[in-house]
Amino acid sequence: MQPNYTVIIHTPQELNHSSYIQTGLFELEKMGLVHVKVQLYLKKNKGTLTVDKHGYITKTSRPHPKTSFYTLIDSSSNTKISFATDLYDFAEHFSETGLNSCDFYFKRNFESRFVNAIKENSKVKIHKLGITFGTHSEYKHGEGKFFLGLFLSNLRLNLKWDSQILKRILKTYKAQKKHWEFINTSREISRFENFGKAYENSIMFQTRCFLHENDIDVKQIHQQRYHLIKLLRNHFPNIFRGGFVPSKIAIEKYSDALTNVPAAPESYLDAMKKAKIVIYTRGLANSPAWKMAEYLSQGKVIIAEPLATELPAPLIEGKELLYFKNDIELIEKINLVMANDELATILSKNARTYFETHIHPVQNTKRILELMLNKPLV
Repeated sequence: MQPNYTVIIHTPQELNHSSYIQTGLFELEKMGLVHVKVQLYLKKNKGTLTVDKHGYITKTSRPHPKTSFYTLIDSSSNTKISFATDLYDFAEHFSETGLNSCDFYFKRNFESRFVNAIKENSKVKIHKLGITFGTHSEYKHGEGKFFLGLFLSNLRLNLKWDSQILKRILKTYKAQKKHWEFINTSREISRFENFGKAYENSIMFQTRCFLHENDIDVKQIHQQRYHLIKLLRNHFPNIFRGGFVPSKIAIEKYSDALTNVPAAPESYLDAMKKAKIVIYTRGLANSPAWKMAEYLSQGKVIIAEPLATELPAPLIEGKELLYFKNDIELIEKINLVMANDELATILSKNARTYFETHIHPVQNTKRILELMLNKPLV
């Protein structure tokens, strides 16, 4: 029987982050709850609104490629709902197109101080998206449209009718082809659904360097991660696993902190599945890093830096994880869970439950569809 609901995916300018929502939709289609159409979408979607710490809003012509667009159609009432998912790292930036053209706007890095300022000047309903990560569904379809949309929409952004036009076309094609090849190496959602008890009494913190060391936020993140790697190696030399993934910056700046764990996505996931305790630190611009979703999916004992992001369902200290604010707290809480098997078991069980309930792309995508429809998918 044909489902009552159709979701149109308007091909996005970026496929790495948007893969999360796409996966949820394709899996829901397999379950018979929605019908999914992939539609070529070539708009530039230029325009970014930025909220400063005083609530003042400025507008620039910058594109916002990590915001993607969808249309939800309810055939039983013949209604259409347009919505955007903003998966950008920066809580203070918003897509002008998303705010002006959609009925709903779901923001990954949601902070009320910025959202409230935007709400005063926009009619769109802005909601928390929650923690996301990159993955894909074996039931995905429309690959040709996704690639064509990726290439042509980015070409429109970069195109200038001058003597360099052919070079720009070639450069855009190469860049988007590389992006396409990268996102096709993402791990299937089934890899995160598979879950077993950790069988190695180890502590894991594997991380990476970002490209622009000159950026103040990036440099601070690198220094924090470097410090924690050295701290953990010194305190737990026999059971610590991880370090920086090798890259040009990591090798040049932090060569004494390179990882002792495989860096390839599938191999890293296998290694992480073995570890008992994992460490979490913030992503760029205080955004929720993908590793939090990955940790929760495997029921890890998580010791984390507090999240700035506001979630639809908060991660609670002592229930799903433990938080640390300084070196002393980090070491103390590692020692606590190493000595307390009952606490470790509770944290592991609740972490996995949180993933199944709030982060799995099927559950989270279903939640946002039902929120917009104001009724369950049946």
